[in-house]
Parts: sequence; structure tokens; C-alpha cells
Amino acid sequence: MRITFIGHASILIEAKGVRILSDPWWNGPCFGAQWWPYPLARLEALEDSRVDYVYISHGHHDHLHPPTLRLFRGAKILIAEGSELLAALRGLGFEIIEVGSVQETELQNGLRCRIIETHADDTLFAISDGKETCINLNDALHSTPEVVQRKFCRLIRELYGRPDYVFCGYGTASHFPNCYEIPGKDRVRTAARRQGHFSRAWAKIIRELEPRFGFPFAADVIFLESELSWCNEPVHNAQRPTEVFEREYGRNLKTRVIDIAPGFTVDAGTIVSGTIRRRLSTDAVQQTYGDMIGRVNRIVSVDIATILELKEMLERNVVRGAAYFESYEGDYRCLLQFRGASAGIVVTKARGKVNMEVVEEAELSKQDYDLVYRTRASYLRQSLATPYGHEILFVGSGGIFEFQNRAILGSGIHLELMAMLKPVEIGGLRRHAGKSGVVKVIKGIVKRSLGITSEDLYDLEKWTIFIGSSER
Repeated sequence: MRITFIGHASILIEAKGVRILSDPWWNGPCFGAQWWPYPLARLEALEDSRVDYVYISHGHHDHLHPPTLRLFRGAKILIAEGSELLAALRGLGFEIIEVGSVQETELQNGLRCRIIETHADDTLFAISDGKETCINLNDALHSTPEVVQRKFCRLIRELYGRPDYVFCGYGTASHFPNCYEIPGKDRVRTAARRQGHFSRAWAKIIRELEPRFGFPFAADVIFLESELSWCNEPVHNAQRPTEVFEREYGRNLKTRVIDIAPGFTVDAGTIVSGTIRRRLSTDAVQQTYGDMIGRVNRIVSVDIATILELKEMLERNVVRGAAYFESYEGDYRCLLQFRGASAGIVVTKARGKVNMEVVEEAELSKQDYDLVYRTRASYLRQSLATPYGHEILFVGSGGIFEFQNRAILGSGIHLELMAMLKPVEIGGLRRHAGKSGVVKVIKGIVKRSLGITSEDLYDLEKWTIFIGSSER
């Protein structure tokens, strides 16, 4: 089995005369103009012969990227049996093979594979040629609760023993909380702490699986927009997963962990191209993307008619979820700002009612609002009008939340706003009860008794480090 790391979550597996590519993304950005691949993909291994199969793990744009996927029209697509991606991929003109998890599917020449659904519509891919086994975990485990990680690590060991190669993601799962601006926040330490959580998760998973080789991948994402490009260095350079593994578990004689870079190749257990990851630098990013950085940050004028249209869309959305939004305990005043627009939208909750109005730029003052949300008008329209369009805002980090007062972090105002900015499904919104008192205590006891110790990955107060404070 020969495996080449192409870039981000894309690896090329060659075995028994068959070539399988996973999650190709390099032909342009994803999540609008938010995410860009870095380091750049190395495509030499794809130039000599055709790809037979393409495995698509899940529907996020950095894994299912139509502009890149169209480069492989002759290939057959491998997806999980019963996947919700079936119609979309057929619509792109591909022949689809649905692969189950219980019985292995034979592709060609005795090469067998499984696709196993894990958590939140994600999947993992296991392939064996009879001598070696490769497990592609992409995003499927490292951001799940520990109980889920342990469950699937046990399953993999039961099915395959010690795998030969494990590729596991360690990405920051939507770059939360980097897209939140809070008075007194130490943004560099906050970004590094968040990344450290996922690097430790990667190390635990590799420790559980004990493969011959463990490779971190699927996190080669940077921002070119000026409001978030600051986080590229602390996210990529702090607490690399291989360093965490060796610090926590020592140099494991059973498992070799390598911090690979695009172009890395291993063939039958022998490293034939040992390209490894280098520290990211802003200068190197600027050299790589050059004029594209300026293009991404160019501001396009947005007229008042567009803002009025967005206000009407938001109002219809709030009417659909009126019972939910009106049940919020407390009042707030938020401002939606749009790049290149001379007006914004004010969202006010007072006396049990949500109200919206368009305000001209001359009347805008951030100090008058609890929370300011900055985004592009096109991103909000996409969020409100298209299936899964909200992912451009809340997975792709297509907007910046700016709190005016640190004291209101626990109020949940940002969660209310997030619920408004994506389509409300009738009956789909539920106000969480039992946040305090006996119910919360009982739930905690039950979870601990079951071995469930998952933490809230989106608790803004917990994940934010403030200047002068020590990490918990």
C-alpha cells in the first residue's frame, strides 16, 4: 500500500492497481472566501494516471468541494450507505457507490473497504489490501465527546487489530472562539488553548489505536481576511499534535507519529518522501497568496435596497420562531454591520418582542449595543436562503462577534443572534431547560456514572482567556 498526502484532508491510496483519493480541496477557497488551503497541495502524484475512486467523508465544503471534485469526473464516488450527500453528488454527474459499515465492500482485485458513520453526519474510511490497513478519520473523531472516541477506537481495533496507518484530523472546528472580540481578551493565548484541546484529542486517539504510523492532517486552513488572519500563526504553530503525543506518552516504540506536509509518501511501511510540516509564518503566507490577499479584503459597495431585503428576510425568520425568541429572559440590543454598506440592521428585544430597523451609518455607535456582528451581505443572504447556507457564517467563520461588555458573555445573546441568522425550522428550536438547580446536578451525576465527561466546545466563557489571567 502506497499513500501520498496531497493536502488538507486529501490522501491518495494506491493498492492492488487501484487509486483512491479522499476529500479533494485545492481549486479555490471554501466557505465563501473564508478558508484557504495552506500549505498548498502537492499534485505530482495525481499527474501520471487516473483516479478510480474518490471518498467523500461528509458535506463540509473543505471535504466536499465541487470546483475541485469536478477535476475527477471519471472517478466513482464512495460515500456512506444512505448518505444525505447522494443526491448532491449525483447532481454533479458522478456514479456513486454506497459503502456499508457492517460488511466490507470489495472494490477491485481483493481491495476491501468500509465507511462507518460516527457523529454529526461524519464518517471514517477503512481500507485493507489483505496485508496493510489504512484508517482515514478525517474530522470524524477528534471533536467528538470522549465516549464517542473510545467507542469507535474499540470498534476499529475489533475489526482491524492494530492498523498500519491512521490519518486523523486535529482542526479547530469552526475557529471558535477566534471570531469573538471581547474587551480584555488575550486572543493569541485563547487561540492556542483551543487548538491545544484538539491536538490532545488527536494524541489520545492515536494512543488508543496504536497504529504503526500516526499522521495529523485535515487542518491545513488559513484566513486571508484581515480580521481573522492574525490567528493563522497561533493556531498552526502552538502545541503540534505530534509534540503533544510524545510529551504525553513518550516516544512510543509501537507507533511512529510524523507531522507530515503535502507530498509526504509512505510505501509498504517505508517513507519514500519525508516532507514534514514547517512553522507557519505570515511572510510565507503573503508570499504564497500575493495579490489574492488584497482581492479578498477588497470592499464592494452594498446598496440600501440590499439591506432592506435582508431585514425583511430576518423578520420573516423571526416570525417563524417567535415563540422561541420571545421566551428569552432578558432584553438586548444588537447591531448587524455589513462590509461596504452605509447602513446596518438593529435587532432589539424589549418587553418580550423582537424588533428590527435599518439605521444609517451616521447613526451607528457601537457603544449603544450589547453585541455587534460584522459580516458580508452576501453571506447572510446565503445563510437565510439556501440549505446549509448558515455554515458559511458559523462553520466557516464568515462573521465577527464583537461584545461591548465582558460581563454579558454568559447571557447567551450571541446564541440568540445565531439562531436568527439561519432559517428557523418550525418546531426545530428548543429553549434548553434545567440550566440550574437539581436537574443540572442530576444530569451531571448520570453522565459521570456512564463515563460521559464531554465538555461544551462552544462555551464562550470557558474557552476565552483574558489578559493577565492564568489558564484553567
